[in-house]
Amino acid sequence: MHFRAFQLKVFIPYLLSAMLYPAYAYLSASSGQLLKLIDALTVTGLVFLILGLVYSLMIHGDFDISEYVARRSLNKGNIKPFRAFKDDKNEERKGKFNYPFFTGLLMLIVSYILAQFVY
Repeated sequence: MHFRAFQLKVFIPYLLSAMLYPAYAYLSASSGQLLKLIDALTVTGLVFLILGLVYSLMIHGDFDISEYVARRSLNKGNIKPFRAFKDDKNEERKGKFNYPFFTGLLMLIVSYILAQFVY
């Protein structure tokens, strides 16, 4: 994960979509609103963290061979060799930032800080 590739305008939609469930939990709770918010932030943060880990595997090329085999079977042999396919994929992945992982990590940090005020 390279922070040079971080773009705030791309991060804002991730953050807003991640905050929908915690905001709903906070606003719909009749009592213990802060506890509901902390729980919702933690659960949503963990979901985004897991999605970020899977995306990290994709960024690092761990699924390249399965994609290559699937494309080769669908195209019936009309595909370039694996080395060329992998080189193209590496060029395509340069400068990618793992926004789901960063969002999940940020939500877990905020949840932890809020939990320190409650307990």
